[in-house]
Amino acid sequence: MSTSGLIVRRTERFEISLPAKVRVAMQHVESVQFAKGVTGEDRWFEVDVVDFAEGGVGFVSDIFFARALDLELLIPDMSGGSESSLLSCEMQVKRVQMTDRRPGYLVGCAFNQMQDAQRDQVEQLITKLLGQFEEGDSHA
Repeated sequence: MSTSGLIVRRTERFEISLPAKVRVAMQHVESVQFAKGVTGEDRWFEVDVVDFAEGGVGFVSDIFFARALDLELLIPDMSGGSESSLLSCEMQVKRVQMTDRRPGYLVGCAFNQMQDAQRDQVEQLITKLLGQFEEGDSHA
């Protein structure tokens, strides 16, 4: 019996649309340098998270991020104050796919080095997403 070679996801994935920020993690900041003016304040890039799961996230970016690159992720809480966030953690780029002719990339990342507080943030966000889907709302 042959196997198809397909990778099977271990966790349920939610298709969402959330504004977020990513930046190169400190352990890779010396290895990856961007031209001046490409990043925002404190090296952050604005991205759109398009899928979310217990194991990681997918986001769309106009910046290319190489596989195996460690990134920091910040998903701000739009309902809270300017300092609150839904999730702040590190992740590693696992896949990168060009979205179309313009420079746009779908980047798939897996969470790494999660602390208990970050796992709690992931669980809380999934609980919010499940609550919205159970109410019949297909948009997160």
